[in-house]
Amino acid sequence: MVQYYHQGKECCKMIYNASARKQYKAQAREDIRARFWPTMLTVVLEVVPVVLISMIYEVGTQAISGDINSANMGLYFNCMLIYLLATVLIAVPLEFGAKHYFVAQARGQEASPMLVVSCFMSGKKYLTSIKLALGILLYSLGWVVLLSVAIVLIALFALIGSAPLVMIGVVLLIPLSMLITVKVRRYDGAYICMIDTPDASVMQAIRSCAPIFKNHNWELMVFDLSFILWLLFGAVTCGIGMIYVDAYTEIAFVHYFDALCGRTAQPNPPDLSQLTE
Repeated sequence: MVQYYHQGKECCKMIYNASARKQYKAQAREDIRARFWPTMLTVVLEVVPVVLISMIYEVGTQAISGDINSANMGLYFNCMLIYLLATVLIAVPLEFGAKHYFVAQARGQEASPMLVVSCFMSGKKYLTSIKLALGILLYSLGWVVLLSVAIVLIALFALIGSAPLVMIGVVLLIPLSMLITVKVRRYDGAYICMIDTPDASVMQAIRSCAPIFKNHNWELMVFDLSFILWLLFGAVTCGIGMIYVDAYTEIAFVHYFDALCGRTAQPNPPDLSQLTE
């Protein structure tokens, strides 16, 4: 198999700058303009079921917002169970299917909005989507635990009345939170790795993200922060604008990820084993 990542760690020496970031975002906007309505439909097909599933969560939380009794607690736990199952069995495969569309769109390949439901048409892809999401969650929990420990320590400092330690903890918590957010965010690259090499293991796809984003954590954070105004646009439009923003951020991330990997226009699939040895 032709090496797609150019010996893995070597590709991570690429220099990334503001002009490159603007170029990737411009490419994403052009990709959306080329197939605007199919792209918007793709996002809708992914988001609508997720919104409906979230309503189950709302029903559960409302059940215990008033009187807490055995009936309300039973309703709450039932709703939470249904919500978790629906998220894993429905929302997760839809997300993986949508990412297939965004990757194809960014690379100028033929793509149909029906890719959103493609995981439900293949048992292997369906199981892969769930295993990949759970694997990313497992890896992310390690960083989340670290952040939780830091918050607990700050709370303890506050209880013992040590104002200087609290201030130091709060100051350190900000960069720590930013670092952890970036560390978790880079795992989104595992979806692209898995799409490119469907026969690779889920753990290979997830572990490959570390060398790809090595020395690029700050760049990734700046890349995400550059979409703040677009996210505000989505908020002020009551979420309707988020249909466009979601596609925009996803496709731009594919362009960024491919650039870090030194990907050519029509490469052979990557050899993830080169990144995990």
